[in-house]
Amino acid sequence: MKHYYPRASTIAALLTLPLLIPTLGCASTTPQAGAYRTSLDQLDTLDQLLRSAITWKTVDTDELAELNALDNEANMLEYTRRAKEGLELDPTLDTYLRAKQNIIDQTVSSMLMDLIEEHGWPTVETAGEGFPSPVPILIHMPMEEMERILPILREEVLAGRMPPSPYASIYDRKQQHDLKPQLYGKVVNFDYETQSTLPPAIVDIDATNRARAEIGMEPLADYRITDAKTAAGQ
Repeated sequence: MKHYYPRASTIAALLTLPLLIPTLGCASTTPQAGAYRTSLDQLDTLDQLLRSAITWKTVDTDELAELNALDNEANMLEYTRRAKEGLELDPTLDTYLRAKQNIIDQTVSSMLMDLIEEHGWPTVETAGEGFPSPVPILIHMPMEEMERILPILREEVLAGRMPPSPYASIYDRKQQHDLKPQLYGKVVNFDYETQSTLPPAIVDIDATNRARAEIGMEPLADYRITDAKTAAGQ
């Protein structure tokens, strides 16, 4: 295993990053698009603040810029290569960054849900054209929060404000976290031997397609019928 040891000046800069998150939010009941958009932009920036360094095992800003610009296929291949190489951050720095990112995740996801509960899932009308997707924040939120927010998100989906696919992804991730089979077939696995993505593992295609239809999704076309343990990601 190879450790990445950043320069002392880099560590010093990281250790002085504030733990406090700025107060965000839209004060009005019907926010102007600019206000909601500003809040989403700030939350999106905070969500990614330290995540790239933790994922790529480097705090070199130039290297991170190049890595973050990779397309999905190149991203997966580079991530696999670095994992096989055994590249790791200095353990003390890695622990510190993860602890700080966990605090950010808890705070940012809570702020986002406050916005959604008050104003609904962001749309072009409420957040303007090209607003940053809140989905990554939801994906990164602590698992213990997901059970509380899933019913709220489902209401947003059924109301036609939130796309069904991210809701289904979050639901299935929560299922697998609880060692239960995924329902919608949104979690796929990467086969490192064949360097390819496997079809989602599910237990009952009829139950899956009924659930998908209820939230406005097309039937699952590509899938693997497996036992419950495999469909639970075990």
